[in-house]
Amino acid sequence: MKVAVIYESRTGNTASVAETIAADLEELGHEVGVWPTDKVNLDFLADADMVFLGTWTDGLIIAGHRPGGSGHLLALPGIWGKPTAGFVTYAIHAGKVLDKLADVVTILGGKWVGGRAFRRDDIPNGIGGFVVAAVDAAEGAKVAG
Repeated sequence: MKVAVIYESRTGNTASVAETIAADLEELGHEVGVWPTDKVNLDFLADADMVFLGTWTDGLIIAGHRPGGSGHLLALPGIWGKPTAGFVTYAIHAGKVLDKLADVVTILGGKWVGGRAFRRDDIPNGIGGFVVAAVDAAEGAKVAG
């Protein structure tokens, strides 16, 4: 599969997760491109079979969580029909930010195949399993769709 990994990062944590996701995908034999939201290779994205979309968690410590840099996420070109897995980084509590990221994916036209939140002080724990599960879900979505 050809997979685009796109992220919005404020402190580097989400960029680190994106790079680890890309490396794991390459180890699984996929063709991968990884970019921040403001430098996406549009030709690669148009041809991609799957997208990973990530950002950081914005909001108060215990409430009001939302995808960080959502304006940049919503400015991305459409990902019409592409299976899309989301990932977020957070410091203390992610709240319902993954649900809100799923809404962003839907607005962009993608097919949400699930997501995962990564605590910034526990990166890269769990990334490999997330990548395998997301790819499996994307392949299942393509068969079903």
